[in-house]
Amino acid sequence: MNFDVAILNFSKIYDQESFYRSDKSSHFVDLSGISGTNCMCDDEAKKEILKGIADCSGSANEGAVSSFLPYGLHYIDNGNYHYVSSIYLSQVKEPFSLIVLDHHPDMQRPMFDILSCGGWIVDVLDNNEFVRDVHIIGADKKLIDELPDADKAKVRFYDIEDVFGKEPDGSIKVSLPDSSFPIYLSIDKDVIKKDELVTNWDQGEASAEQVLEFVRTLKDRSEGTGSGLNEGSLRLLGVDICGECAIDQEGVDLGQAIAGNDVFNKKILEILKNG
Repeated sequence: MNFDVAILNFSKIYDQESFYRSDKSSHFVDLSGISGTNCMCDDEAKKEILKGIADCSGSANEGAVSSFLPYGLHYIDNGNYHYVSSIYLSQVKEPFSLIVLDHHPDMQRPMFDILSCGGWIVDVLDNNEFVRDVHIIGADKKLIDELPDADKAKVRFYDIEDVFGKEPDGSIKVSLPDSSFPIYLSIDKDVIKKDELVTNWDQGEASAEQVLEFVRTLKDRSEGTGSGLNEGSLRLLGVDICGECAIDQEGVDLGQAIAGNDVFNKKILEILKNG
């Protein structure tokens, strides 16, 4: 995976985190001034987001891959901005598989023709000619049941238990979804238990270490290293991660919540950059 890092700062939450500050491959992109971005993204906002991502390409090391491209690691603020995954994927010009770790299926069809955090996967399925299969891990079964049958049939859903088990030594075993195409991975941290990490949405039952081990296993497979690789290596196109807490979130120790997300974000960065 081409290692370019974009920090997309919509809510200004990343002003209070430090995981990226010493990483010279990171581009900080201030998108806080764009209107029409919270939960939904109108066409004008989408154009401005794309421009903001493109304009940041000269802010990192000379010769670094532009973070306008889908290839690399992208931090995209809290879950209200998960639709940015669809914007990045619109830049992929080759067949790919999409793997999503999320407590929500994000397949709600909008009342109006607008891109939203709750329906961005439907947007990918409907409008992206290069997507070949979609795998959603950890979504709430009740929310899945509410989806139209025709939409559910286009996606493979996995419970946490389908993907994560234990090795004989007690370590985490990860069963990756089968895929014969390059992979784009999208993580919403609300898939993680709330007592381990705080996001601005209701949360699932995965552990933080399970999610980290998933990323580690996928990276190892993409490099042809690690164990259990009889299927051969695969190609990792890019990774994005959302699920910060809200900057004005009530009912939590906000400083502690931000610190916990900061630590987790740094671990993701270290896994993908250094192994």
